Amino acid sequence: MKVFIVSRGYPSDKYVTNGIFEFDQAKALAEAGHQVVFLAVDLRSIRRKRKFGRESFEKDGVLVEAVNVPCGKIPQGLLRTVRKISLKKLYNSCEKKYGKPDIIHSHFLEISYTAAQVLSEKNIPMVMTEHLSALNNKVISQKLIDTGKNTYRFYDKVITVGDNLAKSLEKNFGVSSVTIPNVADTQTFSLNLNGKKIAESSEKDNFRIISVGSLIKRKNMDLLIKAFARLHSIKPDSYLDIYGKGVEKENLQELINKYDLTSFVTLHGAKSRKEIAEKMAQADFFALASSVETFGVVYIEALSAGLPVVAAISGGPENFVDKSNGILVEADNEDKFFEALLKMSEIFGGYDRKAISENIAKTYSPCAVAEKLTALYKEISV
Repeated sequence: MKVFIVSRGYPSDKYVTNGIFEFDQAKALAEAGHQVVFLAVDLRSIRRKRKFGRESFEKDGVLVEAVNVPCGKIPQGLLRTVRKISLKKLYNSCEKKYGKPDIIHSHFLEISYTAAQVLSEKNIPMVMTEHLSALNNKVISQKLIDTGKNTYRFYDKVITVGDNLAKSLEKNFGVSSVTIPNVADTQTFSLNLNGKKIAESSEKDNFRIISVGSLIKRKNMDLLIKAFARLHSIKPDSYLDIYGKGVEKENLQELINKYDLTSFVTLHGAKSRKEIAEKMAQADFFALASSVETFGVVYIEALSAGLPVVAAISGGPENFVDKSNGILVEADNEDKFFEALLKMSEIFGGYDRKAISENIAKTYSPCAVAEKLTALYKEISV
């Protein structure tokens, strides 16, 4: 099938996470034999250095057609007008170049709103995947409610990446969705015991925890550091490596300094998937205290690498974390998270890492996700 993917951008060497969820699915579909054209409308500010205007190239088997217009924080009405004009021109040029697609598949609410306005009259089956974490909040802004009501109804099928997000769409918009998870890079994040010192018993005092996530409020890296400080007072040969970047970096470093943990907690910044996978191979378990998630691909990557995880019940991890692969605790609760870290530090050696990795591949590998998407495409194309 010929599939046009509509995205807010594409991942580059400089901005590796830009449009990454969309592009991972595009790669999976291309590997499954579909012709995939990736339509990216990137309206980030001029500070995000990239080639402005039109781009056309092939990346990992995916045909990328992009338009980059430096807008940044301009009024929403104007931003939507620019996005609408840009997507309309981009789509028309792609249809002329590649022919009419069998499926149009967009990702995330805002770009999907524009796609609905521009492309719903093309008489082409349309699918959208919702990832937006704000829709898992207890209170959703009226702006999001209005946008959702003027978006979801235009699509033949709405996909959510987690069960909690599906419940939110049902409750707030009356939308019945199907859950298909994000793709996990199960090849890069694979079980690798080379160089890993596995505990001979269920307890080992010298261990290393890894965490990956944006350094922003909802990821609760401060809670993780505070809980680790308590753990470290009991187990002084413990270490915590945090990978990611964000506005909270300075505050987190001050917190590390405050607890005199500079030799034990390190903020490494953003790294490539390959680099993080290599570090996971050296770690003993993964921990992230995020308060809101729609999916949580970093947990899946850690599990794919065979690491047991400590996670907060936040809308995503409870879909795949259980007693066989980790510990789930109440969100935004430092005491509970500390207790979970302490427990994990005493039992991580007892997990079956091979089974953890293999079970993840069955559901979240590119092949597994592509099969589910292909079945859905065929269903709505009849």
